[in-house]
Amino acid sequence: MRESEILRIIEAQIPAAGDDAASISHGGMELILTTDMLHQKSDFPAGATPYTIGWRAVAVSLSDLAAMGARPLGILLALGDPKLAEETISGILQGARDCCHAVGTQLVGGDLDCHQELTLVSTGIGETRRPVLRRGARPGEIVCVTGELGRTQAGLQLFARGDYSKANELFRFTPRITWGQLLADYATSMIDISDGLARSLYQLAERGAIGFSIEEVTLPIISPLKEILAPADYRSLVLFGGEDYELLFTIPEESISSLDRQLRISRIGRASRGGVLLDNRELPNRGYEH
Repeated sequence: MRESEILRIIEAQIPAAGDDAASISHGGMELILTTDMLHQKSDFPAGATPYTIGWRAVAVSLSDLAAMGARPLGILLALGDPKLAEETISGILQGARDCCHAVGTQLVGGDLDCHQELTLVSTGIGETRRPVLRRGARPGEIVCVTGELGRTQAGLQLFARGDYSKANELFRFTPRITWGQLLADYATSMIDISDGLARSLYQLAERGAIGFSIEEVTLPIISPLKEILAPADYRSLVLFGGEDYELLFTIPEESISSLDRQLRISRIGRASRGGVLLDNRELPNRGYEH
């Protein structure tokens, strides 16, 4: 089965599912919980260092918290590996701890086991007074993204070319925790771009029963990807490649002037009443699937 088909089964049996993370009311706040599983073969290319692997393993869960507008309280990390070598374990732990420190939280525990393939499971816990959900956008609102798109895809290209130093640097993205919290009072819907821009737009559209009209010229594409590939190639990767971990959100036009100036955002289109369009043509509902 495709991942999207499995998710529909889950949502049918677990009505609260469907956002970047789960939300549980507790003590006047909303606890935000998320978990992610990463594997050597599918998530870490040859040349990725243990430090990068540890950093990225917790960064993906922190990105889910960011998409809900949450403040992170801590991260748990479970690790399985065939050899459990000291150098590997130490590097992974250091990368995970440094990523947590970069966004003002900490690695607080986890689990360890022997496994046939290097596998990491991270669990993030955060809190917020009002989580930003995937539903909530209204026609006419502005569609924006944070930062630049194509970072992971540029990293994968460099790993394939043997430029491991730059590739590892690109793979160690900073979760948009601060930006997510700054957007929480203004964004009407939000998602982190883990499955690709096109798929993320469709996910917001489906949850909000709306559409989007996007302009390709407005997409902020990271320079290394433009330097490596021809426009037709990097365009496809940005739209469908996945794992950007930037925030895609909608916001009333009148609220944009109230946003904190430290936010780096790009307007890429508007919410509409139906259909997901790129330059007035239907954008295929494709993206990264595990």
